[in-house]
Amino acid sequence: MSRKIIMVVIALAVAGCATGPTSFAPVQTLPEGAVVEPMLVATTRAPSTEGAFGYATSRSAALSFADVRVSIPPDRETGQLPYPGRTVDPRREFVAAGLETGLDRQAFAARLNDRLSGRPDDERGVFIFVHGYNTDFAEGVFLQAQIAHDFDVPGTSVNFSWASAGLPPAYLYDRESAQIARDDLVETLRIVARSAATEIALMGHSMGGVLVMEALRQLSLTGDTETLRRIGVVVLASPDIDVDLFKRQYHAIAPRPPAWLIFVSRRDPALRASSRLRGGAPRVGSGSDVDALNGLGIAVVDLTTVGGRDLRGEHRRFASSPLVISMIRDAERVRTSLGQSDARALEAVANDWNTLGSSVANVLRLPQVPAGP
Repeated sequence: MSRKIIMVVIALAVAGCATGPTSFAPVQTLPEGAVVEPMLVATTRAPSTEGAFGYATSRSAALSFADVRVSIPPDRETGQLPYPGRTVDPRREFVAAGLETGLDRQAFAARLNDRLSGRPDDERGVFIFVHGYNTDFAEGVFLQAQIAHDFDVPGTSVNFSWASAGLPPAYLYDRESAQIARDDLVETLRIVARSAATEIALMGHSMGGVLVMEALRQLSLTGDTETLRRIGVVVLASPDIDVDLFKRQYHAIAPRPPAWLIFVSRRDPALRASSRLRGGAPRVGSGSDVDALNGLGIAVVDLTTVGGRDLRGEHRRFASSPLVISMIRDAERVRTSLGQSDARALEAVANDWNTLGSSVANVLRLPQVPAGP
């Protein structure tokens, strides 16, 4: 292995380093004030031989399903995601409140419809989250629970958990695991599209963004317009995607979901390392050409000026910044505005957000054209 590749692998390891959860064993007694986020799971991971983790980092030959509940601690600031350590403290840490594995497709679909039934239309959306590189099962589930709670995402959560190794040096293994999971994400989207959901919001983080784009492209190439039309919002956070590849993927999707939002940062060390691994080719999440993304009808949140000097959390700044969380809590109004071609409507939303702080004007970049066909 060349010295350059060794240094890039080290950079990826450092950029991706974080102390993840040490357990996903359900806690029986929760503290007063804890909020429980229910979530359905579709996964390509093999079942774990250690009951504390639910699912392993190895790949399964088939898609499987689960039902989980996550307890969010009462003693926590918005944007914080404290993982359980060796001594679990549900007063201060995210913990599992329930875990049921081994569901089949029919049971998964039935539970999804059961959670959607009886709700008003604006609460019958489904939020599907696809985690990124260096993420184990518990970490991905906890992250979606934090996003759903802090951003006040309406509807029902579905976590798509592909077989990341959960190790910083396993970047290439993760890349191939994400590619292997493409057809399974397509199948998950089709199951949700056939449910009682009024709309699907699809979000991919980091390497999960590649998986999201490939699944949308696959739906388009197979002529599955019915499923594509059920997807109203696509969000890519710190997407680890080659810029040229993204443009090809984006233009291949038809019909295209009407609302698109991408979180970028020019300071993201993980994406810098990914770029170096590819000879300097820019990543979409690095925000090298925000104007080009706006020209495609995509809204951009530029996190470059958000946060302090510590870059270790930059790859997940989209979920940890109180400013950003405040900006996009009003998800329904943002979704409606992003689907309009009226520039004045988009400007009105931007003006409202500017009341949150003068720095918002440098963070939010709205398109002048809609993303949809």
